[in-house]
Amino acid sequence: MVSSKVPPVIDFADFLSGQPDRVQKCAQQVRHACMTQGFFQIVNHQLPAELQKEMFRLSKEFFALPSEEKMKLDKSQNDYNRGYEVMYGQMIEGVSRPIIIEVHSNHASASTKPDLKEGYYVSRDLPLDHPQVVSKKFACGPNIWPESLGPHFRVTMMDYLERIIKLTEQVMQVIAVSLGYEQNYFDEFCKDPMAFYKLLHYPPQAEDAHHLQRGIGAHRDFGVITLLLQGDVSGLEVWDDEAKDWYSAPPVEGAYVVNLGNLFEQWSNNKYISNVHRVINKAGVDRYSIPFNYNGNPDFIIRCIEACRDKEAGELYAPISVEDYVRQKYKDVYGRVGIYSVSEKAN
Repeated sequence: MVSSKVPPVIDFADFLSGQPDRVQKCAQQVRHACMTQGFFQIVNHQLPAELQKEMFRLSKEFFALPSEEKMKLDKSQNDYNRGYEVMYGQMIEGVSRPIIIEVHSNHASASTKPDLKEGYYVSRDLPLDHPQVVSKKFACGPNIWPESLGPHFRVTMMDYLERIIKLTEQVMQVIAVSLGYEQNYFDEFCKDPMAFYKLLHYPPQAEDAHHLQRGIGAHRDFGVITLLLQGDVSGLEVWDDEAKDWYSAPPVEGAYVVNLGNLFEQWSNNKYISNVHRVINKAGVDRYSIPFNYNGNPDFIIRCIEACRDKEAGELYAPISVEDYVRQKYKDVYGRVGIYSVSEKAN
């Protein structure tokens, strides 16, 4: 059956207005999307369109650099999950949870190909003496920058990071309201967060490419929440389990695609959905996107949100720290290819 779904587009100005009726309207739309699709798009947020456009311009400039210059920033040279990730550096399909999806008589499995994309990671720029760096928290450390692109690249990247963190925390606030809590419910979780974005470049996929080649394979995000800036080239597809079909999450100018990860699904006792998605670039042109992964404080313990506790079954998952959960998932993602590794947790 062909899916007729599409991620709903939600006017985030309702939440930002602060008017109780409009805040509740936005919260109820978010609640419905989180319970049914795990995906929605937000428009009329406060992140400037000019900055979004400049981020894409700089992303294209970065990926156009000579290979040897990008390799100077290769993320294998540090333990902070920073810098350049080579083409085919990940194979994410099948990592988040076992995924068995029949598509053209082929099943998603470990036999899929490494992902047809390259990336560049940016996060909070923490000095080596910062407590999270000293204790070797995952993805905590300094950024590394391409010298040839000058200070404007660094300043713009960090400006964007600051703003996308703020926007994501506002989305967490409306999710709190959607669960029946005050906006500040997730404040402790949001303190000193493990949060990073990736500039991604997906080359166009050849018509005769292997049938298991993806830009990024079918997966569920394994963290808490993702905000994706898509650009103007399609390719993102979401799985409709009822129709047994993929549906497109089409680019909407200036919008952010919001989706929840496995760790939030676990936190909500399976009330809010982490859904399967993938990218296949069939557009015939290069695709650029900027996903932002927000996982909260590394030491925060994820345990069942009280409003989501099942009266009969209780908690479906044992408590776990953000650090322990996310580190292991990244080890799985990179271990399947063998180009990159993730360091062990400090004792």
